[in-house]
Amino acid sequence: MASEDPDPKIFSSWEDAFQYPIPTVRGMEKQLRRDIDSNREKLRTLVGASYRDLLGTAETIIEMDGQMRDVETLIGDIGQNCNTRLIERKVTNLRAWDKEIGARDSARLAFTSQLAVLRSCPDVISTLLRTGGSVLLAAKVLVISRLLHAKLSKRPSPPPYLETLRGRLATLRRRLLARIDRRFKSLEVEKDALVEAMCAFTLATSSGPGDVVRHFHHLRLEAVSEYMREAAREHGNMLTALRLYLKTSRDTQAVVPIQLSQALGKLKAVPIFKGRDLYDLIELNLDVHERWVGEDIKSFTPYVRHDDLSKVEAERTLKQWAGQGIKAFLEGLKGTIRHVQDLKELMQLRRQVLELWLGQHQYSSGIDSAEVLDGLREVFNEQARALIHARVTKLKGVGSAVEHVIRDWQEGVSDALPSLWSSSMTSMDTNNGAKAYRQRLMDLSTGKSQPLQDVTAQYNAWSQGIQTVEQIVKQLKATKWVEDVDDADDEDDLLSSKQMLLSEDDPRALEDTLRDSLSDAFAQLESSLSSTASKISNEQQGHQATFLLRTWREIRKSLPQSFGNPNIGNDMILNLLTILAKTALSPPFNKCSRRISKISHATHLPARQLWEGDPELPVLPSPWSYRLLLDIMQSMADYGTDIWSPEAVRVIKRGMTEQLASMLVKPPETAFKVNGHVNGGVNGGDEAIDTAEETDEGPEAKGEGGDGPPHIDAQIHGSITNSDNPGPERGEDIKVQNLFDVFYLSNATAIKELNDDDNGLVRCQRSLIEEIALEAECVERMRKNAAEYWKRTSLLFGLLA
Repeated sequence: MASEDPDPKIFSSWEDAFQYPIPTVRGMEKQLRRDIDSNREKLRTLVGASYRDLLGTAETIIEMDGQMRDVETLIGDIGQNCNTRLIERKVTNLRAWDKEIGARDSARLAFTSQLAVLRSCPDVISTLLRTGGSVLLAAKVLVISRLLHAKLSKRPSPPPYLETLRGRLATLRRRLLARIDRRFKSLEVEKDALVEAMCAFTLATSSGPGDVVRHFHHLRLEAVSEYMREAAREHGNMLTALRLYLKTSRDTQAVVPIQLSQALGKLKAVPIFKGRDLYDLIELNLDVHERWVGEDIKSFTPYVRHDDLSKVEAERTLKQWAGQGIKAFLEGLKGTIRHVQDLKELMQLRRQVLELWLGQHQYSSGIDSAEVLDGLREVFNEQARALIHARVTKLKGVGSAVEHVIRDWQEGVSDALPSLWSSSMTSMDTNNGAKAYRQRLMDLSTGKSQPLQDVTAQYNAWSQGIQTVEQIVKQLKATKWVEDVDDADDEDDLLSSKQMLLSEDDPRALEDTLRDSLSDAFAQLESSLSSTASKISNEQQGHQATFLLRTWREIRKSLPQSFGNPNIGNDMILNLLTILAKTALSPPFNKCSRRISKISHATHLPARQLWEGDPELPVLPSPWSYRLLLDIMQSMADYGTDIWSPEAVRVIKRGMTEQLASMLVKPPETAFKVNGHVNGGVNGGDEAIDTAEETDEGPEAKGEGGDGPPHIDAQIHGSITNSDNPGPERGEDIKVQNLFDVFYLSNATAIKELNDDDNGLVRCQRSLIEEIALEAECVERMRKNAAEYWKRTSLLFGLLA
């Protein structure tokens, strides 16, 4: 491997290079020559660049030399011209020229300049107001224009044009003050702009700080009142008015008296003409006219007292205004929310107003925040209570609708229901779960005729409104009020107090109002329906009573949660059930009376051959008792199966018990007659009864022997127990069969709440047992047989069972 060439840089002399072999020396030579060529190129490049810089430097030196020569020449000329004796001579000559020539034109030039500036002032002010410029600058121009007008008006012969200028300046002054007033009323004005407007008002009206602050407060009070008047149309102005009230307190505390006094002090410290802003107004051309304006105008300084409003006076003024402002706001708020008829919207406004007040009330000064909060709560709560009461009182419309239906009742129309198999039912759409079909089916099953549907719809709409009120009150309870951390010393107590007031006390007050209003409204509804029930006609009292019962059912099914009386209308419902039971029982018992009369004239007891046991006793009820239960069930079904609640069934059973006891216990008074024939003969009696049943002209139609089924039943009982010579054996059989019938009917009309002492059928049982010479075992066997037969046949009388 060849050794590397030595580095010539380490040689101490040229002789060291020849210590190596010739090829090595030649290689070092080539390397050195290459390095020399490379360094030569670098040097040439460096010298070329530096040469261009040297040429530029040389040219600069030549230019500087020429400029120095020119400066030396000018300095020499200045030195020659600044000769003291020469300058004094020129000054003397200028004074002599002014005295001889210029004095004649100075008065004319001063008048011309002053008039030119005065003529430009209205245009400048108008431009500043039109373009939204500085109102303080416009006020300064107005002050200069007043000074110039006063000075020119004192001339011996003032030009008539001054009066025109005076009118324009008066108009512009009003426009300027209107612009300042709008800035005072603005909610977006910054503090610096407000101070500028106050200074401009001071210059324009020559008022002191106290007058400025009072005017500012007066305008803010007017603005608050205007916003509250407009809040009736746009509720957002209510919040704007409150923000403006709070901003007024903050601005007054920030500006008055320190910042305003400082600004007025700066304004009077320097003459108006010294301000650079006036010279920037090109229209005035003060650079030309300044020397002719006059020293009195150029040195004019506005006299403004900036120290006549102390801190104590400022606080007193703010406190007085704060009381007036919050009073105006509360009065406007009370008048505004009277137009709010939606409770939800009212509660939204309440939340916005209270959040705004609670978030910034610490900036208000001179008023008690707690009293203001109580005032706001009272205003909103009063309107909320009025809205709740108005919404609840709409329930009386349901009573009016029911009264209208009963008054205009039409038989077969008002209570008409279409058949379940009508074309309107079978052709209904059953898509999407057949919701409409199922609802229609439920309406028909529950006897909801069109009038009842209308009343129910009206009540459901009212109930939905009450549910909305309850939800709003619930939301009020769940509202959390966030308190500002800088609000008070004891933050926890204050937050807890406001949370309790706004989320507990206020909702509780509304709940009490809702509860009391509901109690009054339902009491009025109950009174109205009772009055309506007293007007039902005798001919249609059953169907009308049914309509009223169904109305009560729909009402009680959707009672508001805030209403604490679920048993409302119980007395009236019981009365209606009594009327319905009496009406439903009347036809079956009339028919039963005729059947019993026919049996009493029969030559033999029809069911005697079916008796069983030893001794033979009845095991089946008489046909009349069985058909009586069927007729009663059919009569009940005619009024609708939905109306027969357990309480209704108890009422009708109680009515059955009373009428059966009257029929079977009360002794006869006179002989039973049918179509004028006495029931003395068996054959004649059967024929008479059949005729009476077919023509429906029995004793109840003729009015003979009494005026109602109880009297007829008493006579029928006389026919049963005292028929014409029935014979002792037949009479005993009739009593035994009657006892079985009583046992059977007692099971059919059994009521747990009815004591034996109050049960007429039980008394009838005891009476018959005393008359019949049967052993106790036989009586007990009949009782068990009757109970067993009722168990087997009870499902046939579904409504009664």
